[in-house]
Formats: sequence, structure tokens, C-alpha cells
Amino acid sequence: MDKVRFQVLGYRNFNKKADGKPLTVLTAFYQCTPQDNERGSFGMKYTDFFLPDDKVGTLTPDCVGKEFVPQYGINGFGRPTLEDFSFKEWKA
Repeated sequence: MDKVRFQVLGYRNFNKKADGKPLTVLTAFYQCTPQDNERGSFGMKYTDFFLPDDKVGTLTPDCVGKEFVPQYGINGFGRPTLEDFSFKEWKA
């Protein structure tokens, strides 16, 4: 299986309603995988990434259209969590 690549569609900064905590969500799209095809999904899909607290509010409009490269770690509950990320120029 080829590596899944994410291309940035956009992002939004907002405050959580419950406690006013600032958040940034990046929206990216990616090509359906062969496993998705087996389940009847074809074409493109999108997903949202909630940025780590130390990265909230750091995105600029020039990231739109670039490749988003997430870097994961394991949190205290043994689950993967987004710890960092980088951007690369999108090459089709």
C-alpha cells in the first residue's frame, strides 16, 4: 500500500465553547486507499486534525495546498496523538 498523503484544504481557529480554550483544526484531503475501495469508497476523503496546544494559532494561509505530514506519539492512555507536523510542497 502506498503511503497516505494529506493535502491541506484549509484551517480554522476558534475557542472551545465549554471553557474558551483556543483550538486550531486543519482540514486535509487524501486519496481513498485500496481498503477504502473494498468498502465501497472511491475518490477523495477528508479529515480534520486538531493541532497540539503548543501549535494552536501558528498556521498561515500559505500552508493551504501544501502536503501535511503529521507526526504521532503515544499519550498517557496508550493512544496515538498528534505531537508535531510539517509541511512540504505538494507534488502530484
